[in-house]
Amino acid sequence: MTKEELQSTYSKLSNQELLEIIDRKFEYTELAITVAFEEISKRNISEEDISNYKTEQVEKAVKFVKKNIVDDLSLLQKNFFFFIWIPIINFPFKNNFIDDGYVLKLKQAQYYSLTGFIFFVIIVIVSEVYALTTLTTIAFLLLSFLLPYSFDEFFNRKRQIEKMRRIFKDENSESAE
Repeated sequence: MTKEELQSTYSKLSNQELLEIIDRKFEYTELAITVAFEEISKRNISEEDISNYKTEQVEKAVKFVKKNIVDDLSLLQKNFFFFIWIPIINFPFKNNFIDDGYVLKLKQAQYYSLTGFIFFVIIVIVSEVYALTTLTTIAFLLLSFLLPYSFDEFFNRKRQIEKMRRIFKDENSESAE
């Protein structure tokens, strides 16, 4: 795009959108950043507007962290996905997680569905090979939930938190530069 085209486009943007362009300067060309600065200087954006923008960005980051670390599946939901792993049944729930931006919940739902299916197959095979009673098979199915649950709580969760810490550490070091 030419400078004139950028000026025309940026003149139609809100103050918030212009501040976002400048805030994400590594995603734009030098010309785009220059034109955005020129447009902001024409508008005389106040310190209060900039402060409000920064506050909103912090709120977005907090919301993102909450959706990816804090808001995990409840124990009931984990049980649901583990024992009812059939995609046709649990797909609408997973789709809601996608629509609402709950990455952690979606990953956990997929994890519990997959492990539920694997344990179901293993237990059915073992039950047939060793001629286990129906009650014993059901008991094994119910107890099998404890292994993936423990693994999720003590390994997956820690790994997810560490990943988010690294991401935020990288973002903080970029913003300091």
